Amino acid sequence: MFSNFSWLRLLGTKAEHKEHALVVLAMLLITITYEWLALTLVDGLTLNWFEFVGTWAGLVCVWLARTENILSWPWGIVGSVAFGFFFAEIGLPGQQWLNWGYFLIIQVWAWPYWAFGGKGNTDLPIGSMSNKQRWLAMTWLVTLSAIVYLVIDWFSPGSVYPMVDAVVVASSITAQFLLGRKLIENWWLWLGPVNVLSIFLFFSAGAYVVTALYVAFLIHAAFALRDWNRINY
Repeated sequence: MFSNFSWLRLLGTKAEHKEHALVVLAMLLITITYEWLALTLVDGLTLNWFEFVGTWAGLVCVWLARTENILSWPWGIVGSVAFGFFFAEIGLPGQQWLNWGYFLIIQVWAWPYWAFGGKGNTDLPIGSMSNKQRWLAMTWLVTLSAIVYLVIDWFSPGSVYPMVDAVVVASSITAQFLLGRKLIENWWLWLGPVNVLSIFLFFSAGAYVVTALYVAFLIHAAFALRDWNRINY
C-alpha cells in the first residue's frame, strides 16, 4: 500500500511543475494562433470549442510525454473527453469510440503506473520490446484493424473512410498501451500508421485544426523516439 506522501508523485516534481506551466502557456498561444489563422484563411470554417480544447490538451500531453513528465496524463484525459465530442460531430465514430471507450480508461491506469510501476514502487523506467513481443504486437494490430473495420461498417454504414479509420483506431490502441508501459516502440506506431493516416483522415473530413495537431504530433513523435532511444541505450 502506497503512503499518502507517495501519492503526491502523481502531481509531479517542482521541475515538472515548472515545465508544465511553460508548456501549457506555449501550447495555448500556439493553438489560439493556428485557430485564428484557420478561421481567417478557410472560408466557412467556424470555431469548434471541442476541437480547440482537444488540440490544446493534445499538444500539452504529447510534449510532456516526450520528456517523461507525469503531468502529461491529466491533459491526455481532458483531450480524450473533448475529442470524443468533436469526432461525434464530424462523423468519425471510430475516433469517438477510441477516445471515450479506450483512451480515458487506459490513461487513468497509466498515470499511476508511470509513478509506481518500477521496482519497489519507483518511477517506471523506459524499456523496449523483444522481437517476439514485436511480432505479437503486429499480429494483434492487423487483427484488431479488421475487427474495428467490421464494427464500423456494421454500426455506422456510410462513415468517412472506414478502413483508414479502423487502422488508426487499432494502431492508437496499441500505441497508447505501449506508451503506458513506457516502451520505446510506442513512438514508431505514433509516427507511422497513427499520425500519417490521421493527417489524411482529418484533412479529408475538413478538420483542419486537428490536422495541424497531428502534424505536430508527427514531429513530436520523431523527437520522442530519438530522446527515448538515447535514454534507454
